[in-house]
Amino acid sequence: MEAIREIIENSEPLLLFLVIGIGFLIGQIRIKGFKLGVAGVLFVGLFFGGWTPDGKDSFSIAQEIMQVGLILFVYTVGLSSGPGFFASFKKSGFRFNVALVIALVIGGAVTLMMGILANLEAGQIAGIFCGGLTNTPALAAVTELMANSGIGDVRDAAVSYSITYPFGILGGMLAFQIFAWIYRKPAKEEKDMADLIAKEKSSLVSADFEITNPEIIGKAIGQLQIQQKMGLIISRFCHGNNTGVPTKYSILNEGDIVNVVGTNGNIKKGKEFFGKKSVKHLEKLGGSVTIRRILVSQKELSGKTIQQLELDRRFNAQITRLRRADIDIIPDYTTTIRIGDRVRVVVPTEKASEVTKFFGDSERSICELDYFALTLGISLGVLLGMIPIPVPGGSYVSLGFAGGPLVAGLVLGNFGRSGPLVWSIPAESNQALQHIGLLFFLAAVGVMAGGRFFQALSGVGFQLFALGLITTTITTALTLFFVRYYGKATIIEAIGATSGMQTQPATLARAYEMSGSDDTYVAYATVYPMAMVGKILIAQLLVIFGHMLL
Repeated sequence: MEAIREIIENSEPLLLFLVIGIGFLIGQIRIKGFKLGVAGVLFVGLFFGGWTPDGKDSFSIAQEIMQVGLILFVYTVGLSSGPGFFASFKKSGFRFNVALVIALVIGGAVTLMMGILANLEAGQIAGIFCGGLTNTPALAAVTELMANSGIGDVRDAAVSYSITYPFGILGGMLAFQIFAWIYRKPAKEEKDMADLIAKEKSSLVSADFEITNPEIIGKAIGQLQIQQKMGLIISRFCHGNNTGVPTKYSILNEGDIVNVVGTNGNIKKGKEFFGKKSVKHLEKLGGSVTIRRILVSQKELSGKTIQQLELDRRFNAQITRLRRADIDIIPDYTTTIRIGDRVRVVVPTEKASEVTKFFGDSERSICELDYFALTLGISLGVLLGMIPIPVPGGSYVSLGFAGGPLVAGLVLGNFGRSGPLVWSIPAESNQALQHIGLLFFLAAVGVMAGGRFFQALSGVGFQLFALGLITTTITTALTLFFVRYYGKATIIEAIGATSGMQTQPATLARAYEMSGSDDTYVAYATVYPMAMVGKILIAQLLVIFGHMLL
């Protein structure tokens, strides 16, 4: 073992990738539905960091590696969360997010109070909050804040996080189970209703109708606002013996046949609206119309709405379906196109190749990121993080390498593009960059905190675990309660939103397993961006106030 240690000690890159590789494998081990995931890298890093035989120096990984990983991770998180973060302030999502913020603030206050009573360090208190609520970006922000401000030992947060993290996952799952048991009767009724709705929305289908309704005869498709009012898109239009792609100016005459696309529920409404089902099936007739599934790879299209594409004017074509992140949706004129989307386009056969070229349809192109926009956005985030912010007591803090790039990512991700600069990146590339950054950060911070971790286990380890348990229990329970009653959520939505509060894929998986409803994912996505930003800010405030009060 000594020889192996000596080899690793002489190569920092070897240490880094060993920690990442072994940690990733361990993180995939599942025991009764529980797994560490990428946090396995942190625990392996702790092991290597604590592997210090007598007379030997502990392993170390350059702080610059940790900083680069952190910046890359939080910036790409911001890019992907930006649109959802700002959209979450609208409609019912506003109440969900208010409930979430109240629960997080109370949870943070309780953690701070209990930590002060237990005479813990500021970094330990913040680490308990991060681990109890399983939020790695918050840990990253705390670590970076402490390093810049000189508050306490930067290893304290990682140690507390590591001790409290496992129950943070298990506690959330347990809370869901108890909540569902308490509300088991309304939960069953809601689940049955959700199953019924899910069948109606399970997939997009098409149907053919003959125009016999006198109220729509002689009117243009755009005038009837079929898509806006009914959620249906007319993909083909047959007048006499001529079949083609309709536009908003196409007039519906008695006896015309339309092929429409929509959910099962909306298709049922179509029969009454159009008149009656047609014995002719336009998709089978072929003719001068074809359907193409095309990958959007032209960067010039990113951030544009379907209306701005002007497909009907340019090609007499229209988009009938859009697939993004494995989800099919019915687009409307306000839907924004992103690189990596797959669109289903109904187009005249002679224009098919032109439309394909217009969208790009190149796998290679979406892998070629706009590195100038990417690095410019990160640079703006780093500069933003360097701006000093006054805090009570006459001192200054900054958003740092965690907060600055995150805020920049949120804003730029919401914009999508600014003139020729395309800020957003394809979902697949975003996920890859997120994981690379996170793995680098976790490996570095784990090795750094390893020795301190094993000291804490034999010292204040039980206190840290107990406070983490309290943080997890109180914050999770309050989120469930507030979202249910203030947010007026269903049981399914409350569980989904609370899994979003924890920003934890394992709890989301458990929530969906319990409900079997896509409403779980919707509620999760509604609060996830606010939860991510909120926990990052609250964790840093715990460091500041903890330092002031201790």
